[in-house]
Amino acid sequence: MSRGSKVRGSARRESTNGNPADLLSGGGPEMSDYCRRRPFEKGTAISQRSFVLSTLRRLHLEQPARFVHGIARRLARRTEVAATRARQGRRDAGLRRAYHRVLHGDIVFDRFGDAPRPEALAIVVCLWNRPERLADVLRIIDAQRTSRSLRLVLWNNNPLDDEFYRSVIASYRSEGSLTSIELHSSPINIGGMGRFVAMSELVRHGYTGPFIMMDDDQNFDRDFVETLIAAWIPRSIAGVWAWNNSGDYWDRTQVVESGASAMHVGTGGAICDSAIVGRRTFFTRIPMRFLFMEDIWMSRLAQASGWRLTMVDAPVQFVLSELDQGHALFDYKESFYRWLKNPRHIPALLDG
Repeated sequence: MSRGSKVRGSARRESTNGNPADLLSGGGPEMSDYCRRRPFEKGTAISQRSFVLSTLRRLHLEQPARFVHGIARRLARRTEVAATRARQGRRDAGLRRAYHRVLHGDIVFDRFGDAPRPEALAIVVCLWNRPERLADVLRIIDAQRTSRSLRLVLWNNNPLDDEFYRSVIASYRSEGSLTSIELHSSPINIGGMGRFVAMSELVRHGYTGPFIMMDDDQNFDRDFVETLIAAWIPRSIAGVWAWNNSGDYWDRTQVVESGASAMHVGTGGAICDSAIVGRRTFFTRIPMRFLFMEDIWMSRLAQASGWRLTMVDAPVQFVLSELDQGHALFDYKESFYRWLKNPRHIPALLDG
């Protein structure tokens, strides 16, 4: 045996002369402190301590304190992950209850001015934290150069702004294509899914055909509506923001040619067949942690149902985009996209 081997063997034997239990108290402050501080369930801390002790007795370790410290860190990470999941679960449960109350409650749209015309094209806008933008939205829609009557349907996700919105609408005088305005203020913020809840109400009362989706942070030119109408066919979605993905959500290429096929279409600045909300599964099968990513949900379900998704070339300008709720969803979008790769997660959305 070489001299170096004897030294290592001697060090190994010396390192195991002490009582392994000391590593969990005086000799191992990391594990001792961990067992004191972490909120384990009853009996869990004892079982973790016993596991470490039995492992130390069986192993011949040169640095048992380092081993114990590593165990402590892994257990800390595991506990933190479990706590994070528990918090997320509680948030999801609370949102699910509130969301289902919205779905199963009475959704009443207050009308301003004339009643919606039967032939009017619905334009649905979700309102959130940009109350000063409503007057601009009204002017943009009213100024559209189209032969169609336009029916503006507003879904307000912030009930604190309800009174302000009503005052803006009441003071507006239409002089063009905007023929009716309806407003509903949701008791909770359900994000862009509100536009589809609104459309389900219209469909329930007999609406058919396409509808347009617009965000309150977008400015469009006067031909926006006609451009979208020209791009629409039944069972289709066409929009100004369109992408093709290559395996992952952020591994994507923007579609820039009008009429070109896409895998994903954004809801802001798009025209869609109202049949998208024809089944309740559109609203009930989306996980709560992904509720605010309705554009991914819409695109994936429509694509799986054989719909046509295309890009439309229509000039658009964004304003006050720093208030967009989507900024907080950056990391979740990739998770949702991967979750949707499982065919069992795609409900039977549409007939045909």
